[in-house]
Amino acid sequence: MGPILRIVDLHKRFGSLEVLRGVSLDVAQGEVVTLIGASGSGKTTLLRCINALEEYQEGRIYLGDTLLGYRENSERLARLPESQLARQRADVGMVFQSFNLFPHITVLDNVALGLVYVRRRPGDEARRIAASWLERVGLADKVGAYPFQLSGGQQQRVAIARAVAMGPKLLLFDEVTSALDPELVGEVLSVMQDLARSGHTMLVVSHEMMFVREVAHRVIFMDGGVVAEQGPPDQLLHQPRTERLRTFLGRFRGVFGAV
Repeated sequence: MGPILRIVDLHKRFGSLEVLRGVSLDVAQGEVVTLIGASGSGKTTLLRCINALEEYQEGRIYLGDTLLGYRENSERLARLPESQLARQRADVGMVFQSFNLFPHITVLDNVALGLVYVRRRPGDEARRIAASWLERVGLADKVGAYPFQLSGGQQQRVAIARAVAMGPKLLLFDEVTSALDPELVGEVLSVMQDLARSGHTMLVVSHEMMFVREVAHRVIFMDGGVVAEQGPPDQLLHQPRTERLRTFLGRFRGVFGAV
């Protein structure tokens, strides 16, 4: 069976600045791939291109056999209308650094909203699915709460439940613990570990190196808008081939030992 995600020679520019410089990457069904690298290396931009939040200039991104974000028009790319992009995004769930919850509706309705308006599920069914996922992330007692009544970690778990409830083929996580107080990080990572064990396909941008080492099937080091190195965690984190990766990992020596 072919990869669930296939990125082919992707280029993304902001004006004269080329942020992605020919990224090619496959992700298999059920694989957990983590992206590491310094700020500005292109990790977040890559995720935003996959989820059609950013336009790109060259290359292709496929989810299964479906071209994401565009249609072919005489061998050129034409951007899809927003209604079609919304349907594609339902298959590519993304969890952001900020929680992006609607403050004026309950936790349950935050999770159920996409099921009703994008997946076209009946309201009662959508709320049952939403309640089930909120229970899965440990928030069964918060279904009637509003986002402002929750801690940052709880809000992020709601955001994860909202993404997974849509039944996506791929989950994207963009530094989802970076805005949290240190004592709240563990509860979010625990939910992500549970999703990984359940066989969800995940592409994760993270600097949480214990999570990267213990959960990822493959680690990709991005540098200057390209895939500089990739491999299994034990190999890449402990036997880096390039000086650039050794320097980057040096700041995490206390986490997983010397490299």
